[in-house]
Amino acid sequence: MAGELHKGEGLREIANAAQARGSFSFDPDELRSLIRKWQDLADSYADSISQAERMALIKPPGHDFASEAHASAANGSGASYLAYLTHNARYCDEQAHLFQAALNDYLGVEDTNATEFDKNDRKV
Repeated sequence: MAGELHKGEGLREIANAAQARGSFSFDPDELRSLIRKWQDLADSYADSISQAERMALIKPPGHDFASEAHASAANGSGASYLAYLTHNARYCDEQAHLFQAALNDYLGVEDTNATEFDKNDRKV
């Protein structure tokens, strides 16, 4: 009937939504790709760090109060930027390691399953 609430539909939608949230699945090639991307990002941040180190080493052009104050402010900004870059480089590196650990675990499970399958296959 038109306009009637189908009680089962709402529950089915909620159940399907719950299944869709909170889980991801990747195959080994996707994991390898993600590892490379996180490592590339970490490397990019490391390059930025080496290029930005000068930003925290500004010397005042003169020995007056204004020059020293501006250099101090610039060095503070440079140090903050370096801290930001360092944090992000570490984060990306950690993500690459987490994906590598997941891949290692997955491949270890696959190797174990294949070995067990071979053992059971020989018994038959």
